[in-house]
Amino acid sequence: MKKTIEVELKFEVSDKKDVESFLQGLTSVGEKGVYDVYLDTQEGDLYQRGIFIRIRNKKGLDFKFNVADFEDLNAYSDHGHCDELTFSLPLKPHSVASFNKVCRLLSLKEIMRSDLNEFKKVNSLKKSVVIDKLRKVYRDEVYEYSYDTVKDLGTYLEIEVNAKKGDDVKKIKQEMKKHLEGLNLKRISTGYNELYMRKYNFDLYLKGRYLLTEDYEKYRK
Repeated sequence: MKKTIEVELKFEVSDKKDVESFLQGLTSVGEKGVYDVYLDTQEGDLYQRGIFIRIRNKKGLDFKFNVADFEDLNAYSDHGHCDELTFSLPLKPHSVASFNKVCRLLSLKEIMRSDLNEFKKVNSLKKSVVIDKLRKVYRDEVYEYSYDTVKDLGTYLEIEVNAKKGDDVKKIKQEMKKHLEGLNLKRISTGYNELYMRKYNFDLYLKGRYLLTEDYEKYRK
């Protein structure tokens, strides 16, 4: 199991040439296709609680969540940082104990064997959303940048850094925003999963833990 505290800001790209010119000044890491399959119940219970479980490129199972946001499901929260726990696929027998520890934390049913299908069955999980994107990755001395072309959604730029426990996340985000000043970008306060729901299943989107700022002010306040 790999654990990270991921701090990221996401932006919708309005001017591709402007952003691509900025990225040319960075170190190119490469490009890759990323195929994320999100798992949830028929009713979207995990989505509504702000828990995201995804299978990435059939190679890894990720749990993404922010425990502090469980305390008040109706309070506004910027979906800009989370704990991310990753298990390689297929699941290994020695990973079951760690896997079940995460299940207990998230009030999910545990598994007896290192079997992804068992996990899906006992928790009534099915394919919920598929996010298919071409990702170009760049780096500078501090941040990683993902320039994403997302099928059926659009083009986005993410700036990301891994934080340590106790770091001032608010300050980190302020520094990130300063770093991108001058670019024609629209801040997006959710992940791709929420953006997909907003476009294709608006009723469930509104029940989600994380909404775009303008939607929270319109529908929740």
